Amino acid sequence: MPYPMIHLEVAYRLSDRYDWLEKKADFLLGSVAPDAVHFHENYHVHSKEISHVWDCGPVWGVTLDSKKWKNNILAFWKQHREDAERDFIAGYCVHLLTDWLNDLRMWAPFRMKIIQGGNYDEVYSQSAYREEANGFDKWMYRHNVHTEEIWRLLAKGRVQGLHERMLAEDLGRQKESLLTEQYLDAAAYDISKYQYYTKELIDSFMTECVAVIEKELR
Repeated sequence: MPYPMIHLEVAYRLSDRYDWLEKKADFLLGSVAPDAVHFHENYHVHSKEISHVWDCGPVWGVTLDSKKWKNNILAFWKQHREDAERDFIAGYCVHLLTDWLNDLRMWAPFRMKIIQGGNYDEVYSQSAYREEANGFDKWMYRHNVHTEEIWRLLAKGRVQGLHERMLAEDLGRQKESLLTEQYLDAAAYDISKYQYYTKELIDSFMTECVAVIEKELR
């Protein structure tokens, strides 16, 4: 699924399209929060299935019922859209819907073509797809015109947990890592020869995410 910069940029573009949004910083932090489970001391892939309201296949990364996943996300939003922390939860759902679209448009076609029933973890860990996803994320941090404002808002976002799907302490570690660690080597990446994560493809993908998600989260 997308690395943080795509999630943050999609959320940033959406943040001016909701007239009900009051806490933009919380919205931005919410847009990375489902992946905070990676910062849990005893991380297990099942925790990602929980944080992403996903129960649509044998294991995370192998979605067999995309419609069910989307319906899960929209049901989650409907259930919590009136909560006090609505803006954070809205950002959380932006992340989930971006992952859902990424799975539909990019990951599932790659998985079915390249992996073809092979060992998921082994093939993905050694794939150019993963390398390009990481490299594009680092490149985008340096070249995205909104990065400075996104980072300002991210720093202000209030750390919180969410309905037993992810823990506040994990989100706190994730936020600190984003702000101070993950992008220290961001200047070293060249995407000019990428096959899966080209600038044109990702620009188109993010535009679609904004158009689709804006209509779903009302």
